[in-house]
Amino acid sequence: MRKLKNILILAGGDSTRFWPLTNKVVFPFLGKSLINYIIDQVFSYASKIIVVSHPNIEEQLKKNIEKKVLVISQKEIDLGMAGAVLAAKNIIRNNDALIINGSDLLDFSFLPAFIRKVEASNEIVITAKEMKDNFPGGYLKFDDSGRLIEILEKPKILPSSFYKLVVDYFFDLNVFLEKILKLKNKIKEDCLYEQGLNFMIKESKKTAVFCYQKDFYSLKYPWHVLTLMNHFLETIKKDYFGKNVSISKKATIVGPVYFSKGVKVGDYAKVVGPTFVGENSVIADFALVNKSHIGKDCLIGGYSEVTRSYLGNKVFLHRNYVGDSVIADNVLMGAGAVLANFRFDGQPIRSKVLKEKITTYFLKLGAIIGERSKVGVNAMVLPGVKIGKKTFIGPGQIVKEDIADNKFFFDNKLEDNLL
Repeated sequence: MRKLKNILILAGGDSTRFWPLTNKVVFPFLGKSLINYIIDQVFSYASKIIVVSHPNIEEQLKKNIEKKVLVISQKEIDLGMAGAVLAAKNIIRNNDALIINGSDLLDFSFLPAFIRKVEASNEIVITAKEMKDNFPGGYLKFDDSGRLIEILEKPKILPSSFYKLVVDYFFDLNVFLEKILKLKNKIKEDCLYEQGLNFMIKESKKTAVFCYQKDFYSLKYPWHVLTLMNHFLETIKKDYFGKNVSISKKATIVGPVYFSKGVKVGDYAKVVGPTFVGENSVIADFALVNKSHIGKDCLIGGYSEVTRSYLGNKVFLHRNYVGDSVIADNVLMGAGAVLANFRFDGQPIRSKVLKEKITTYFLKLGAIIGERSKVGVNAMVLPGVKIGKKTFIGPGQIVKEDIADNKFFFDNKLEDNLL
């Protein structure tokens, strides 16, 4: 089996829809960033791997990526995916390329079969997955003979059940780049990649569709962290205890659990797997951790409950309930604060994204809290509410709507956080 000459991983997005969380591609699961999971899977199938980064995280990416790949910066951020591909224009010359998304996790064991499809003299290979439900994104449209003729973005009426994944092969990437450059000043910037691809599909007689059969996960909205978390937790098949792990004889452990080095579990605490606990974190007396992901240096204080939730590093809880929630690094919750996760009417939780409330499709979803924020004693955050970075919630407050970054919320008034 031949290798692909280039795999281009697009990591140039600004993570706007991921707020209040940041940097989707380096978001960690089980102590390892998402992009490293992707690179590990595809590394042996390409002669060269190029990661196109947002300028704000270029250095972080270079430090974070474990294997030897080329990291370049995307200059034209406003062009979206098209801008990311254009960034590689002077690196990939007259060569084939496979383009994948740095925030989508697939089971890339399909690549040998995909490459065989490429070797059948196809100039373009588009990857799709048959979906039962209407998943937001692009769908493939075929003519009566079954030939792919177009990809429709977010259609009101589905042209087929085949959802387009970002796994696009081009025999000569420069041909695609030329299409993008011609369209650059004629159409909306945010759909330039898709329109360029449609022009290629219409002109090429050697376009094939590869049908992906397995699961895929997209880290698009912040609540998708919980979906990916569950996927990674399911990979923990047996108990693991690192060095200097201390577990009270009075504690209850229902595996499988992964306890990193230095983890401590107190008297009458209970941990139900699959659960991951990062280095030097403490699960104090009478605490319950249930099917969750706990980062490094966290304190799950006495009588706290964490269930089906993701906690980053240095999160400190004190007699709290955290259900189906995502908490970023360096967050402090005062005693008695609660993150509610269920609507009384049992309807799916809705959350605001770019001024529009959309369904999350989650029946249970708690809060999503950005890094360096604090929630005061006895405060309550309602289901699906997002709290920005470095935002403080005063004691006893009820938070019903999203709160932006760097705010102080007290007595139902919102002020700038000057601390």
